[in-house]
Amino acid sequence: MRTKWAERIGRWIIAGIFLGAAIPKILDPFGFALDISHYQMVPGWAMNPMAITMPWIEAIVGLALLSGFAAEGGIVLSNLLFVMFLVALGQAWARGLDIDCGCFGHSEAKGHIGLAFVRDLGFLALGLVTLWLRIRRRRLESSIR
Repeated sequence: MRTKWAERIGRWIIAGIFLGAAIPKILDPFGFALDISHYQMVPGWAMNPMAITMPWIEAIVGLALLSGFAAEGGIVLSNLLFVMFLVALGQAWARGLDIDCGCFGHSEAKGHIGLAFVRDLGFLALGLVTLWLRIRRRRLESSIR
C-alpha cells in the first residue's frame, strides 16, 4: 500500500513539473523558440516546430501522470525527456553559454545553467525512483494473483 502511494505521489510531482513547464511555453511559443535558439543545437528550420510541439508533449505526459491513464508510458517518456533536457543543458553548460534554460517559460533573466542541470538531475532521480516503484508494485500485484 505504501509503494502504491509513494509511486502515485512521485507521478503527481512529476506531472506538476511537466504541466508547470508546458503551460507558459504553450502560451508563448515565440519566446520558447527563442530559448531553443540560444542552445545552438537545432537547425533554424526546426526551432518553430519544436517550440510548438514540445510543450504539448510535456502537457500530455503531465496529464497522463496526473490522471494515471497510460501512467507507465508517461513515466518512461518523462524520464526520456529528462535525459534529453540534461543533454541540452549539459552541452550548453560545457560550452559556457550564458542563457536562460527556458525550462519553465521564456525569461530575459540569465541563470546559471549548471543549477538547472543539477535541478534536472534531481527530477530524473525522482522519475527513476517513481518508475522503480511502479515496476515493483506491478510485480507485487502479479505475484498475489
